Amino acid sequence: MRPSDFTRQTDSAVWIFSILVFGVWVSASRSDDWPQLLGNSQHSGNASACVVPENIGLIGAVPLTDAVMASPVVSDGRVFVVDGSGVVTAVDAKTLDVLWRFETRGGHGNCNNVATPAVVGNRLHVGTMAGYYNVLDVASGDVIREVDCKEPIFSAPVVGDDRVYFATLGAQVYAVKPDGETIWTWDFVEEVIEFDGNRWSGKDWLEFRGDRVTWRDHFVCSRNICLVDKTVVIPAGGRTVFLEDRGSSPQLKVVGEISEYAGTEFPATFGQSADDDGNVYVQWHRRDNAGRVEVLRLNGENLDSRFVPETETSIDKHGLLSFASVSVRDGDVYRVKPEQGKGLVRHGTANGDSVVLCEAPSICPPVLTKEHAVYGGLDGKLYIVPLSGGDVRSFATAFGSPIIASVAIADERIYAACEDGYLYVFGANGSAELPTEDLQMWKPRSKITGKWADPKFDWYTNYGDFGGTNANEQGLEPPLRMRWARRLEGTVKHLPVCGGGRLYVHTAEGQILAVEQDTGRLLWRRYWPNVYLSFTSPLYHDGKLLVPQAGLDQSRVRCLDAAAGDLIWETPFTGSPSWSRQFPPMVHNNVVIYASGSGEYAAQGTETPFIFRGE
Repeated sequence: MRPSDFTRQTDSAVWIFSILVFGVWVSASRSDDWPQLLGNSQHSGNASACVVPENIGLIGAVPLTDAVMASPVVSDGRVFVVDGSGVVTAVDAKTLDVLWRFETRGGHGNCNNVATPAVVGNRLHVGTMAGYYNVLDVASGDVIREVDCKEPIFSAPVVGDDRVYFATLGAQVYAVKPDGETIWTWDFVEEVIEFDGNRWSGKDWLEFRGDRVTWRDHFVCSRNICLVDKTVVIPAGGRTVFLEDRGSSPQLKVVGEISEYAGTEFPATFGQSADDDGNVYVQWHRRDNAGRVEVLRLNGENLDSRFVPETETSIDKHGLLSFASVSVRDGDVYRVKPEQGKGLVRHGTANGDSVVLCEAPSICPPVLTKEHAVYGGLDGKLYIVPLSGGDVRSFATAFGSPIIASVAIADERIYAACEDGYLYVFGANGSAELPTEDLQMWKPRSKITGKWADPKFDWYTNYGDFGGTNANEQGLEPPLRMRWARRLEGTVKHLPVCGGGRLYVHTAEGQILAVEQDTGRLLWRRYWPNVYLSFTSPLYHDGKLLVPQAGLDQSRVRCLDAAAGDLIWETPFTGSPSWSRQFPPMVHNNVVIYASGSGEYAAQGTETPFIFRGE
């Protein structure tokens, strides 16, 4: 592996982005432990040994140092959670006392950590956005080993037979011993794309290709790997890679490609998991809301492929994409979506029937206990859903911030980490009050400075300014380097906008996010239901954020406090913002002006003779 030119941001320097419990199969079979993401190495979410108490309630809430986007893990009476700033907190599972904290290396740039840690024996494995892989002692938090991978780690480590596997954003795969000693490494970019330059350097790619890169050169691994027996399954570059562990070295089995549907280019993977039979489930997306859940399975040296019925989406089919891995039990697929009315759906792969189990929208993979599915909602509530039907129970968090990380369940307690910075613990006879202290995760910690930080250089609207010039002096000179990258659980078509030292993104499915312009650190996320393929861009103006959000049932222009994300006002608009050339709002003399198309929604757009496709 060649050293990366990926940029680290630390307190003293800046890295620049260039363009385990032992056993053969580790799972959540013990109801008092939850050693890794979704309970097992397949990430199937199938935890049939776990039981949710009938009299469940809030036991308590533990404050952390940042928003949490990675799932907690539980082992031997301790709960471990990594927050967005890479701080590892160990909590006593009974008393909820903090046992120790460890701040992983990387400074302000070590933010948006999404990799769930894993426990193997007395070691805790932690991958970070700063590119360091840490192995800690579970009792003390002492560092046993630190591996400098030189690029971020988005993917959660998985525990196998006396070893742990993890992958970097640049699709470099590691197999390490429980103490972190490297056994072998494998590089998707070198082995599959056959590129041996600096993968983060546009200059190196230009020299390699002689032209611009295309979708064929896509290589990143931004979602979670999983393990099927001794085969590591890697979502890299829009492909699904099956890499068999032969002990001292790996062997590439198959590089799986998604079949033709709404195009043929390598798609984006939004979620990956597997089941006990070796089926790998891939939630993918090509463009314009097109995607579905593909099922891949090794068959000797070949790869069998099918898809889960009624998971297909496109511009001419009703329904939004999913942005999470599916959970699986007995051949049935449990899938969440950020779509009101279809939050959690069970897809029967045998008969093709689909049943809505809960309406609450989500981007959080569900956990399947003996009788319930448990997941967090974009509305900041924890949902406990009977698998056989019946009343859904929900528990609100303190400030309505989304829960996007899957829960951990151990010893009849549910551990839910929230973007408000609290770890919520639910259990039998719980009657604790919700916390009242706002941890103010929305406050920036790393601000842009220098000449170009002046508000006159803000890119406050999609087209640069109210003149639509698409021009703004930024002092940029090639070669350009990527400063930061973060995972996004949504689709966008238009540029984000900047103002107040923050960058704002609106997804077509209704999420509004604010991040630090300097580091990309999440400041706040808001969600409104009934937004449907609204590829609209926000407008930043005088400390406020104006966002048109269109849907089939209602459309609203919403005005938010840009600093904290609080709703100031909203007003309806009629018609449609159109498909792909929506104009953002404008402000003149303190009046907000927004133009939308007239007419009504139809199944294929309009009644004119021209339609893109469909029956």
